[in-house]
Amino acid sequence: ERDSTGRFVVDPGSMEAQVVQTLGRQGHEVCVVAFDPGITPTIAALRALKPALVFNLTEWVDGDRSLDSAIAGLLDMMKLRYTGASPEGMQLARDKVLAKDMGARLGIEGPAHRLLEGRATSVRPLAFPVIVKPQFGDGSEAIARNALTRNANEFRSRLVTLRKHGAPALMCETFVPGIDLFVGLLGNEPRVMPPIELVIGRRGAGAPKFATFNVKHDARYQRRWQVAYRHPALSEDLLESIRDASRRIFRALKQRDYARIDYRLTPDNRLVFLEVNPNPDLSRDTFGRSRARRHKCFSEVSYSELIATIVRAARARPA
Repeated sequence: ERDSTGRFVVDPGSMEAQVVQTLGRQGHEVCVVAFDPGITPTIAALRALKPALVFNLTEWVDGDRSLDSAIAGLLDMMKLRYTGASPEGMQLARDKVLAKDMGARLGIEGPAHRLLEGRATSVRPLAFPVIVKPQFGDGSEAIARNALTRNANEFRSRLVTLRKHGAPALMCETFVPGIDLFVGLLGNEPRVMPPIELVIGRRGAGAPKFATFNVKHDARYQRRWQVAYRHPALSEDLLESIRDASRRIFRALKQRDYARIDYRLTPDNRLVFLEVNPNPDLSRDTFGRSRARRHKCFSEVSYSELIATIVRAARARPA
């Protein structure tokens, strides 16, 4: 919605509102521009504003996440400086199959996987259990408990559900036992933050085995299964391996300013690369940030410094 002056107003308490407020407190003049699928209104607004920097918080075009790279491309065409990944970085990270393949070329282990296109219904040569999710996606969208299939019948049922919702291509990967680790990277060196472990405090039938959409976003579900986040006790050798792998993935997939990398850590301490999240959620309460300040992917910096560092990194790049 817009106010009486015609300025777009973000929802109170939203990630966008938190970023806007923080930038304002840091002395920046901030104007919010909503990306219009018609494109022309957005171009006109940006031309009128002539912004020194665009803090890019867009996630899709008309609900299509695979087109977020097109927004970055538009900003490039307009020769505007902006935060976060470039079109190439977006495309490399959003394609979960391509990202895993590039990780493998770096010598970083990932789960066995394959791309399923068209009407294909066989998961071979993968062995069950297998996780099935859209090739392009974000924030664990379409990732529920039934994403984990244990046999051919469950696999076919999962395909029917995803294809009914319009997923054109599906990524199938062997389920890796272990714990979920989330690693934040900040700046363009980049600085690697201490990993965060997803903890499911309650066990029993129906307990989540991995980071589903409900685990990440449903407060009631989180309370039911005692979902929490913590800094795991890891050896210095393992932490150094995580830092090294994360930096190499960040650079190979052409990430900028900030990103989050998701791993599984097996019971025998093998680090398995799952995916990269370009321009990840920057709300204050991401990964329990509001409940326990130490439990966050960017735990070594305050929220204000997080936003300021992203701005400085973007401004340091050539226009």
